[in-house]
Amino acid sequence: MFHPMLPAMGLLACLLFGITLPTFGADDKPWLIESKDRIAAQNRERMLWADSVQYKNIAEICGEPIIEIECWVNEPPKDLTGKFVLVEVWATWCPPCRRSLPLLEYFHEKYKDELVVVSICETDEDALKKMEGPLKLAEMKAPLAVDTHRRFANALGVFGIPHAVLIEPVMGVVLWEGMPTQIGAELSDAVMAKILANLKNPAVQARIPKQSPFEFKSCPPDSNKKYRPAPENVRNAGEGW
Repeated sequence: MFHPMLPAMGLLACLLFGITLPTFGADDKPWLIESKDRIAAQNRERMLWADSVQYKNIAEICGEPIIEIECWVNEPPKDLTGKFVLVEVWATWCPPCRRSLPLLEYFHEKYKDELVVVSICETDEDALKKMEGPLKLAEMKAPLAVDTHRRFANALGVFGIPHAVLIEPVMGVVLWEGMPTQIGAELSDAVMAKILANLKNPAVQARIPKQSPFEFKSCPPDSNKKYRPAPENVRNAGEGW
């Protein structure tokens, strides 16, 4: 069922990629358990700690087809053209965020021909260097950026992290959104493979533009630009974790 107020561009993306509803659920290799009580977590309704921007494109979300960051910590993505882009916003102080990093690295390695994975950290490089958890900074190979101003996170209305969006390569429309490791609503390997398989569709290939419909830009905040502020209920370091 399509949302009655679905943007025209989002509707076209749904038709093109054969998606009518969000696709959730774990495969036989679920990544992370974000609740000790797995049964209770599976029975819990899917939650979204952000505004829903599904079926909107990056220009609608950010005011222009640009995702702004402060800087790249490692090698930036070379070219977004013709690839899906998975962007996760997170922070070093957030345990679920740190636990999600192996999943991002897995997607980066397995689907490098079809997918660009970018993580945007809202804590600085010093915090990244001191980060504890399943991955250390030196082990992170997927493009990693820092934006302590959390411009993209605020544009998405994110108040709980980690939060990710999966963007298609034709119009820059968000096809999937949420916490990639929320039990029962994971962005699992099976879900990712199903979505990326659309790239083999000749109808999709014919519509892919010669240049990506959006880009990342490393820059300080523009004093002449009105950015969306952080949500009032945004979680900060040490709150609720």
